[in-house]
Amino acid sequence: MKNVNKIRLLKLFFVLAIAACKKDDPDPAPAPAPIPGPACYATKIDVVDDIDVPTVWKACTVYVVSVNQISVKSTLTIEPGAIVKFKENVFDNAIQVSASGKIYAVGNASNPVIFTSYKDDSRGGDSNGDGNATSPARFDWGGIIINSNTCEFRYCHFYYGGEGPSPGAAQPSLEFSMFYGTVDHCTFAYCGGDTTYNGYGVVDARSSENPNLVITNCTFYGNIKPLFLNPHNSLDNSNVFHNPANPSEKNRLNGVFMTSTSNEATTNVSWLETEVPFVLTGSTFVGDGLKLTLAENVIIKVALLPATGFNKLSIKEGSSFIEGYNLPGVFFTSYRDDAHGGDTNGDGNATSAAPGDWYGVQDISSTLSTNNSCYPWPNILYAVYP
Repeated sequence: MKNVNKIRLLKLFFVLAIAACKKDDPDPAPAPAPIPGPACYATKIDVVDDIDVPTVWKACTVYVVSVNQISVKSTLTIEPGAIVKFKENVFDNAIQVSASGKIYAVGNASNPVIFTSYKDDSRGGDSNGDGNATSPARFDWGGIIINSNTCEFRYCHFYYGGEGPSPGAAQPSLEFSMFYGTVDHCTFAYCGGDTTYNGYGVVDARSSENPNLVITNCTFYGNIKPLFLNPHNSLDNSNVFHNPANPSEKNRLNGVFMTSTSNEATTNVSWLETEVPFVLTGSTFVGDGLKLTLAENVIIKVALLPATGFNKLSIKEGSSFIEGYNLPGVFFTSYRDDAHGGDTNGDGNATSAAPGDWYGVQDISSTLSTNNSCYPWPNILYAVYP
């Protein structure tokens, strides 16, 4: 009886199967074929001409700057995942953005825009086709020079830049020359900068007196000097000055350097970075009616200058002021003071701080009658006054 039932079930199965496969029925949909992934970085494009018309550098493509310098005279948009490499066989190989040009290099966390050496096989493959014969190093290429406002660099990675116009010279990997823009969530690693207190930084905006310059959420490590700004520029506490994967890997001159300027700021300024000190490379003035705001644990160091009296921070009593000068952890001290803010001048134990290393915090209205019009705050260290 069981065998009979099995036979009946088999017959029913074949009848249903034949009915399902009648010629007037549509064919069943085939299983979807796998979608092939993009052949990222198989395309390599040599860049030898200026950018004169709106141009897009595409994702999954390696662009190789093969000449001394290209000029961006129109709008250059660089997509997430694009890689820009610079050949090492020319000095000062760079991108210069003219007054009529713009760069919008906007990546994302998963696909940053990368600027690196032609020898860098780990990013975009072995573009120079030499296997392991060469490897990338600091100063392999020059930098990007901005001569217009509102350029944007978001989620960009800069590696091995900083070569200057002649052997042994340095230049910024990203320079804002009297202009402003936005640099956000970018990484600068193994780039140059100068070893002197007044030399170039990897990101250098010393000539930009515009308060609209924005540098936020960036990471600096393995560089010589990471950042050189103008006293007109504010800086928050969102940037990182070490390798997140290896906190002991920092920068040789690990500080935010501020240039000297005779032009007083026209807006309030905030210096809030606490991981590394701010380093004044000359006299700095807080303008009439304005304030410089500091956060807890901000350290301001002042470089030693050949001429006495030019390495000071100046305010006008009753008009301009430093808000937060007396907060916990705030110090005004010598560039050689390793006990506060670390070995900012990068010389190990070769030098040490001493009284008279810098001038002091001075009231240039001469309202104060003592200490040559300098403030007697207890957190002023190694100055002539007090």
